[in-house]
Amino acid sequence: MPTTARRSVLGATALAVLLAAGTGCSSDSGHGDSSSGVLEGLGTLAEDNSTNQVTYLDAEKVRELSKDDEKRFASVGQPGSSLLNAYEPGPWGQHLKVTQIDTAVDTKNAGHWEGSFDAAAITTSLKSNGYKQNKDDESWTRPGRTGVSFQVSNDEISYSSQGDTPMSAVNPKDGASLADKNEYQRAAECLGDAYRADFNPLTPTRPVRLSALGQQASVAAKNTEVLCLVVKDEATANRVAAKLRSVITAKAPKFDGTKVTVEKGDQPLVRAVVPDTAAQRPGRLMISDVDLWMAITDL
Repeated sequence: MPTTARRSVLGATALAVLLAAGTGCSSDSGHGDSSSGVLEGLGTLAEDNSTNQVTYLDAEKVRELSKDDEKRFASVGQPGSSLLNAYEPGPWGQHLKVTQIDTAVDTKNAGHWEGSFDAAAITTSLKSNGYKQNKDDESWTRPGRTGVSFQVSNDEISYSSQGDTPMSAVNPKDGASLADKNEYQRAAECLGDAYRADFNPLTPTRPVRLSALGQQASVAAKNTEVLCLVVKDEATANRVAAKLRSVITAKAPKFDGTKVTVEKGDQPLVRAVVPDTAAQRPGRLMISDVDLWMAITDL
C-alpha cells in the first residue's frame, strides 16, 4: 500500500489539536516538539485497538542512540510485536530483519511498521507458506486457516489477526483512528518527542482513563522517562498527583528529581517527569522501578 495513502489515516483534527497545543520545549521538560511521531504512529491503528496495550517505537532513533552502548537501550529498543520475538522466523522467512524497521506501532493483535523492505522476496515467501492475496485490499491471508494477515510494500508492512475483516484494524476510517481519540491526543501531547511510548488499554469508565510511559533522549547518556495519566476530572488529578508524590518521598532516593505536575481543563492530566540515573537503563519505570505506575492501580 503506498505511503501517501497510509499517511492520510492521521485525522486532520488530531493534527490540528496537537499542533495547537505543542510548546516546542526541550526533552528535559517532559514536553517535545509539536510534531509528534507518536501521534502519527497512533494514526495507523483503528480505534478498536484501544482495548489493547499499544507500543510505539522510533527504532531508527534508538539505533542512533545505541551506537556506542547497545546494552543501555536493550530493554526499550525492540518493537512490541510478538511476531518479531518468536523463536522461529515468521512467514517471511529470512527476508525481514528487525534492523529494517524504522518505526513500529504494535498491539497484541495488530501493527504497522515503516522502513525498507524487500516486498518481492517477502511476498514470495508468503506464497510458499500458503498465503494468497486478497484483491480487495491486497492483503495476504491463508485461506481456511486462522492466523495473521499482512499488507506488504517496500516501505510499509501492516499485520492483523482481529476479527472477520482483520485489516480494518490497521486501515482506520477517517476520524476513527487512535490518533483521533481525545485521550490519546492528550497523552501524545504530554509525552512530547518520545522515541518510545507504551500505552495501557483505554478505560473510559475508570478514574484514570489512559496511562502512558514515554522515553526521551537527545543524547545516549541522558534519558528522561515521562509518565502521563489522563484522568476523568480535576479531583482525580489532584488525588493522583498526591499519591505519586507520596511514592517519590517514600521510595527516596529512587525517584529523586522527579517533577509531578497537574494540567486542568476538560481532559485533566497528571505528568511525572523522571530524570535519568546511571544505575538504571532506560525503561526502568516499566521493568524494575514500577512503583509510580503501580500507584494508580487501586484508584
